[in-house]
Amino acid sequence: LCRSGTMSRVLESMGLKKAKDPLEDLKKWKRELAKEMRSMEREIKKIEQGEKKSAEECRKLGKANRIDACKILAKEIVRTRAARDRMYQAKAQLNSVSMQLQTQASMVRAAGCMKRSTEVMVAMNKLVKLPELQKTMVEMAREMERSGLIEEMVNDAMDMADGAEVEEETEKQIDSVVAELTGDLFKDKNATNVPTALPQSTPAEAEASGSSVPATMPLSTRVAQAQQQPIA
Repeated sequence: LCRSGTMSRVLESMGLKKAKDPLEDLKKWKRELAKEMRSMEREIKKIEQGEKKSAEECRKLGKANRIDACKILAKEIVRTRAARDRMYQAKAQLNSVSMQLQTQASMVRAAGCMKRSTEVMVAMNKLVKLPELQKTMVEMAREMERSGLIEEMVNDAMDMADGAEVEEETEKQIDSVVAELTGDLFKDKNATNVPTALPQSTPAEAEASGSSVPATMPLSTRVAQAQQQPIA
């Protein structure tokens, strides 16, 4: 059941290299995993605090009718939530690996060696793809390969989804966050296209309405003169 798969284990079996105690490796990995989980918990807390501040600011911008600024913050919130969810998933994977290592420790005490673990292999394959953990997890995975716990890891690069689909999904999430934080303030999907000036009427429309304000006159002048006209 104990397969080396590495030159290091061959040398150990030939007595040319001192064999390492598998329990020492397992203890070392568990300490490193626990350290990463604590670090991730602190990072998640910071992210959630930042999200709360951004949400409060987004609500204020919504009340001030600043839809563009509100959407910028909403986009940041979408990214923050994605990072937080990714960290929660990573933390669960770290805990899963730690539990598997505990099982391996029991096997080492009973049989004197580790057994290759598919569960650890799957979890490590996911963890090495996370930017937040990549450096530590890649090194740990190499050590696990040398110990015979997992097979050599391949295809570490994650295939990216189609950019257009990702962008479309992000826009939907941004609109959802804006609606969540501002309620019905920007219920109209075309809220960002709110006109910045009053529509101009044609001379014929002005004459038909009885208005003496020329349609080509500047907006501020048109408004002022219209206010001075007697109400019919």
